[in-house]
Amino acid sequence: MLQFAEGEVTKLRREFKLVLSADEALVLCARLSIALGGCLPPPTRITSVYFDKPGYPLTRRSLSTPNDCLKVRTKEYSPDLGAGGVQRVVLEVKRERNGVTQKRRVWVPRTELGQVLKGGTRLLPLIAGGSLVPTLAVTYKRHVYQSSQAWRVTVDRDIGFHAVTAELALGPTTLSAERLGEPLAYDGRVVVEVKHLGEELPEWLAALQCGSRPAYSKFAEGMARVHAFAADGIVGG
Repeated sequence: MLQFAEGEVTKLRREFKLVLSADEALVLCARLSIALGGCLPPPTRITSVYFDKPGYPLTRRSLSTPNDCLKVRTKEYSPDLGAGGVQRVVLEVKRERNGVTQKRRVWVPRTELGQVLKGGTRLLPLIAGGSLVPTLAVTYKRHVYQSSQAWRVTVDRDIGFHAVTAELALGPTTLSAERLGEPLAYDGRVVVEVKHLGEELPEWLAALQCGSRPAYSKFAEGMARVHAFAADGIVGG
């Protein structure tokens, strides 16, 4: 079982998303476990912080053209199996266009995150300039179903949307759900992402794409709920 994939299916892939009820998700997860030899992967707690620039260009783009957008975020995993005792985050630039997702990722010690966001690394040139600010934190529980680099299914539950300050987002201490406090908004649905390299999926899994929801985005959903954004701009306070 590949719990933390850093291979090609993470870097460049095709994907589709499903938004399910809790009961629908249980049925799907049971079938995924059978397909992987009866394995039930342990859950991972994830805290993700999304960043934007003045005027919210990334938010507006994610809402108005969800199939052609760019996201900048950090992720922290609990447990973080590769941390080696160092508090760290993974910084991502995620490009989505017409069902193809490309990611650039770099692991950063928490103490260096602020410097990196100001242009301290050449690995993520798209974020250089120092004008990015944290706009949203999202917490959720994830199960990963994967037995090869060809395809991967993630199942996200208990999705909470939080306001976040620069002090929390860029500080030296791991950002947990407990430190963020109660979510300002909560999504009780289950979000499933099927990620693959364009190779043939199992027939029953490929058939799920007919009911997929390509426009769902935690970033867009959270900005709409926490900051009252709509596709054509801010609609409330």
